[in-house]
Amino acid sequence: MGETTASAAEEVGTCAVCGGTAATPAWTARDTLLGGPGIFSYVRCDTCSTLRMSPRPPFEARRQAFADEYPLFDWALGRKQADPGERISRFSAQIGQVVRRQRPGRLLDVGCGDGYFMLGMERRGWEVKGIELHEGVAAYARERLGLDVVAGAEHEVEWGGPYDCVTLFGVIEDVDDPGALIERCFANLSDGGLLVVQTHNIDSWEARFFKGDWFNTEAPRHVWHFTPSTLERLLEKHRFRQVDLLHYGSSYVTERSIENRRGREFPGTFLDRFLRKAVITPAARLLPRIGQGIMIESYCRKVTV
Repeated sequence: MGETTASAAEEVGTCAVCGGTAATPAWTARDTLLGGPGIFSYVRCDTCSTLRMSPRPPFEARRQAFADEYPLFDWALGRKQADPGERISRFSAQIGQVVRRQRPGRLLDVGCGDGYFMLGMERRGWEVKGIELHEGVAAYARERLGLDVVAGAEHEVEWGGPYDCVTLFGVIEDVDDPGALIERCFANLSDGGLLVVQTHNIDSWEARFFKGDWFNTEAPRHVWHFTPSTLERLLEKHRFRQVDLLHYGSSYVTERSIENRRGREFPGTFLDRFLRKAVITPAARLLPRIGQGIMIESYCRKVTV
């Protein structure tokens, strides 16, 4: 992707949540996941605390950072053997939440990856469609799983609404304009439709501790980072009413963040293994219960009044 110089990147001068222009430098980060070049700067909105990458590489350059080596593509691109039942089970919490809140109908999964969430919903009586940025991964979902998946960025393709449910799992942080994405969701949802937005919690203790070393910073793919309150504020701004916010933890993210901070493998010693068992794994279960999950998931309704 190259260094983020003035000629290769653009300043992001306005906050997507509150429209504020004043911001304070927060931290810098590298592509620790795939080892791509560049140092990326993040600033924090002085008004609402939303974090944004500024300057940021153009979208087409960031698209290339979702390379074939991206770990979430392992199953679709053949690096790992996919067991459908096991892959679907990874989405059991989300499937259960949607099924509990909405009768079967039409569902659009934006950024659907290899399609196993969609497959799980289809098996529960839903008519499903997906949008996936990576062409090879989209082809896997179509050809191997028989799903209706179109390749491209969410702003490049026709959505084909209305839908009874739209899901955004790990998408809102990647786009140039989160507000435009939420507006597109509104336009393609039926009245009273369900929108699910999952993203990272920049207000978590873990994010504030690790800063640029936090695994979920994931520069340069992740441009925006929200707190629970700023995510809800963004949704309300675009005519959605949040009915529930769920928190999730992950010991995997904590361990990779430790690796980023100290520059070597974790766990690598007896003390590391003790910390994993005694502290890290229990914390991943406990912290979401007290509103400190590293992932947040908003369930909200389209407001038409």
